[in-house]
Amino acid sequence: MPANLPPQYFAAEKKWREAATIEEQIKALREMLAIMPKHKGTEKLQGDLKRRIAKLQDEARAQRKKGRRTHMGYVPKEGAGQVVIIGPPNAGKSALVKAMTHAHPEVAPYPFSTQKPSAAMMPYEDIQIQLVDTPPISQQYTTPWLPNLIRLADLAVLVVGLDLDPAGQAQMVIDQMKKTSTHLDGSGGESDGQVAIVRVRTIIVGNKSDLPQARRNFHQLGERLSPDFQTVAISAEKQEGLEELKRKIFDALEIIRVYTKEPGKKPDLKQPYVLKHGSTVLDVAAAVHRDFTSQLRYARIWGSEKYDGQNVQKNHLVEDGDIIELHM
Repeated sequence: MPANLPPQYFAAEKKWREAATIEEQIKALREMLAIMPKHKGTEKLQGDLKRRIAKLQDEARAQRKKGRRTHMGYVPKEGAGQVVIIGPPNAGKSALVKAMTHAHPEVAPYPFSTQKPSAAMMPYEDIQIQLVDTPPISQQYTTPWLPNLIRLADLAVLVVGLDLDPAGQAQMVIDQMKKTSTHLDGSGGESDGQVAIVRVRTIIVGNKSDLPQARRNFHQLGERLSPDFQTVAISAEKQEGLEELKRKIFDALEIIRVYTKEPGKKPDLKQPYVLKHGSTVLDVAAAVHRDFTSQLRYARIWGSEKYDGQNVQKNHLVEDGDIIELHM
């Protein structure tokens, strides 16, 4: 017997996929269970939802028991990607986060004002990207948990000030991280064959571009560190260069946005599915619903002029902005 799930069920399932906390996941799963028609065709799915809820409740209880023992350097990932903002003292990390999000981190003219990680969401077109502000890195001291936070992130943005030797500032941070087997790398990558070493794709941002000496110093930064790194000049205070930086962050995350539509209806262009470059139509089906991967026969795709409602197979590679109509 088919499940015949209503549209409200899939809306609740979308909430579950996008939930940022265990409590939100439990709430969405309970909503899915309440909406679902109760008959023989949904018995298996009902049992699966109940098991998921029970498992999440166990995890929530375990987290509450840990209490203060939770690792300070752990930041749960949210949005389309996690970007950790790093740099030397007084480079303007917190000012950048404030300028690019709706958050209000402490911004002070003295060093080491940031003492713990602070996450905020950066809007980019129709998605949200998580930025994590972090304590500064210096030759004298690096917060012990910071390298692990960087290693787990999808991207690092290294902020240096264009007021004084930005290339030297960047090199200092790069060298300090190498001591922890964390290699900041403009080209990204998982490792170089040694298990202990992790490479983290990194963009270098020269802040304070509004200062008189900034242009010359940014040119020197590019000469010393390019082509290994992408570099961009910004002024967090004047809010200059931020749109270019947002685009570079989006591109460096190597993600695409795919939209879906039901046959005979207009596509939903407000909330895309976010996938990695190289994803296929089958990956889109799995993102919509895990059962769709076995039921999918083909899809229609809208994107460039080349694909204007054309039928494509499961292994067809999708691109940013594509609209997919799944056929079971």
